[in-house]
Amino acid sequence: MPDLPTPTGKIFPRNLTARADHVVRGNPSNTRPESGVDNCFPGLEFDQRNLDKAFFPGLLVDFHRGSGSRALAVSGGVAAAQGLTTADVTANPVFIGALCGRTTVDQTEEQAELVDCAQRAGWDVMRMVHDLLPGRIAILLQVRNPGVPVPGAAFVGNLNARRMANQSLVQRAADGRFQFAVLVADRARYLDENGVIDPEVYQPGDLTRSLCAPWQYDFRDCGCYYWAASKPDVTSSADGTVPQMNFLRANRAPTADIDTDALDLGQPRTRLEFDYVRMINEWSVLPPVLNDREDDALGNPAAAAVPELSREKVIAELKRLATVEHALCVEYLFAHYSLAAPLARPTDPESLTAKIHAAANEVFAVAVDEMRHLRWVNEALGTLGEAPVVGRAAVIERDGPHPFALRPLTPGQLQWFIDVEAPSQNAGTGVDGMYVQLHETIRRRPDLFPENQRLAHLIKLIIDEGGDHFRRFTAVKNHLAGLQPEQYLRPLGPGTGSELVKQLLKLSDQYYAVLLGALRATFTLGDKTGGVLIEGSRKVMTNLHEVNHALAARGVAPPFTLPVAFAAPAAGAPPLPVALADGRATRAAAVAAIEALRGIRSLGDQTIRRMAVSQQRETEALLAVLDLQG
Repeated sequence: MPDLPTPTGKIFPRNLTARADHVVRGNPSNTRPESGVDNCFPGLEFDQRNLDKAFFPGLLVDFHRGSGSRALAVSGGVAAAQGLTTADVTANPVFIGALCGRTTVDQTEEQAELVDCAQRAGWDVMRMVHDLLPGRIAILLQVRNPGVPVPGAAFVGNLNARRMANQSLVQRAADGRFQFAVLVADRARYLDENGVIDPEVYQPGDLTRSLCAPWQYDFRDCGCYYWAASKPDVTSSADGTVPQMNFLRANRAPTADIDTDALDLGQPRTRLEFDYVRMINEWSVLPPVLNDREDDALGNPAAAAVPELSREKVIAELKRLATVEHALCVEYLFAHYSLAAPLARPTDPESLTAKIHAAANEVFAVAVDEMRHLRWVNEALGTLGEAPVVGRAAVIERDGPHPFALRPLTPGQLQWFIDVEAPSQNAGTGVDGMYVQLHETIRRRPDLFPENQRLAHLIKLIIDEGGDHFRRFTAVKNHLAGLQPEQYLRPLGPGTGSELVKQLLKLSDQYYAVLLGALRATFTLGDKTGGVLIEGSRKVMTNLHEVNHALAARGVAPPFTLPVAFAAPAAGAPPLPVALADGRATRAAAVAAIEALRGIRSLGDQTIRRMAVSQQRETEALLAVLDLQG
């Protein structure tokens, strides 16, 4: 595939694992230093301390010690070249006695910092290691035995001189036993030129092994101000007869807490509690605590009786739901444009404008989520080996048919939005109820769905966001409470015959066609386009949103005319010609959009002209991508 043009503002990842067209062996994307959230306590995605264990090439170091930083293994580099072996550093405890290297960019080589590590805890040494800049460093390794003088201590003072002279040495006793070593090398680079972490140094799981995961570990042990520390420690029984019980006690019968210190049991308190394995496997037996009492009255809910579907039915429902997500997205977008709120919130808006803008933002956020749902449904279809679906439903089912239409956000329409996003009381009914039925079917039938883990994850994402949509639309209702529709709604109509409005209407429809075509191509090709098409789709979405706001501000309803290539054929009608369903229709729409933008550049005010210039440049870049894709 030829190199694709880079859209303005897009930075592509350099690491090969992110650019690969297929799953490759290596660390997951969230452990890449350039994209992960580095946080040690409690730990979010990866723990950078685990990179520092190999800061010196060919040597592995353990910093998790109060007694210092101990060498664990020799795997190559200058250490091996000097004859040092893993047996040397494991036969007796070998620690970093000193290290030297530049830590600030304004330091000269002669000013490189010397750190005596002999009396430092491992954590303190790691902090010094973490500050070392790329370039030449030196370390002193020495055997440490209580009461025995350290033979390498004399080298601490001239460590920087040896570093600058690149002088390494390994000192042994007469019987060949290792005594100390001075090793000089360039500080290890954690990423190669392609941005890939060395798999020979860091094994799978190395970067996450010290995080507080799974969460049950923290729930058992955490004593800081993290959320798990707020768990109940001491509770009383449900009937109050046992006033003081250990909430994590291994014996789940109502048993009085034991003061282990007073009884001098010779074992830590945690020995009487769930161990790690039990905490992971049986955490659900821990009861809710209300008013400091353990309360099992509710018990565990019974599993819902959800009818299972065949694989063919699941695929059919996903295809239908893709069109429903599309339809809901457009209805929400039109409702957003019907609110009398500007595209950007004014710096100091009046109270009325602030309320309307807050409501409009909530509606728009839900519309964006629905577009994401369309993507996830199509990812699920792709996982099942099916072609993408970006058509638009003519009817949305929720307690009866709801014909698709572009309606302003009247109180009645807002209530319908609340109803359609409300949690369904029955699996298989409504939009969210159908997702629940699909999720349960896929989860229970791995024999029908060998892809069940990926599928269940995607559908669960959609289910979880459904509850958030219900809350968002309820918030919209609160924002608009006490206002009359004529106070917050724009009177949208077909528009005047002005040339500017005609071109904006044309541009809106062409953007809509380009967007649907680009999305279908993106869902079809996946990662093979290197992210260029999905980035182009986002730009088209942004441009369409800007144009529709320009129309709505002039009292003109955004059209959202469904392109012929994406309209469902009538019952009994022959399928659409392939020419209408391929990229040629999308390219034609992009060309028409550029023509409309050229016309707009000579019309309207300065803001409209600036918008047209910027969007024309971006649309021409997308057209180049479409041409490369054929």
